[in-house]
Amino acid sequence: MIRPEDTATVISKTPLTGTIDAAAGDELGAYLSGLGPTLRNVTSAALAVARIDELGWAPLGGYPGSDVLWPVACLMCGTPVLRFYSHLRRARPAMRHRGCVPQDQHAYLLTALSASMADTCPCRRGHATTVDEVAQACESLQRAVRQDDHGQVVAHVRALTAPCPATAARANAIRALKRASK
Repeated sequence: MIRPEDTATVISKTPLTGTIDAAAGDELGAYLSGLGPTLRNVTSAALAVARIDELGWAPLGGYPGSDVLWPVACLMCGTPVLRFYSHLRRARPAMRHRGCVPQDQHAYLLTALSASMADTCPCRRGHATTVDEVAQACESLQRAVRQDDHGQVVAHVRALTAPCPATAARANAIRALKRASK
């Protein structure tokens, strides 16, 4: 059984933030693996990153789409695995992976992980977390795509999809923006 004093150790060994930035620099593939930087793909990726974060996983590569294997790390034990997002978004499989902490400890660890989440982005490279910031990033992304400005495309995709302690706030802002635009 994991004790409360062990939680910080487990969490600190896992890629909570900056995994993609540190591993892959500024390449678009670090955020979207094989997908174009369309607004639909970027918002899907941002919502996927938020959902897997909520379930105790961290992306180790760009979002490849729903039914393509995605390299992720288990935030409960740090083990890298390949998973389909279509399975992760439904919190399946119930057994995370071979060698993970016992299932009876999952709820406790997920609660501990969610306690480390923030409402605002504390990252050096800021991420969009409000409806206005998301709307501005989406508009800027679309403009950069039209102008074929790869550096700006990457910057705006990163602002909307990169791991961050405020990933849930960003997803909520994206959902609110989508509802408002209908």
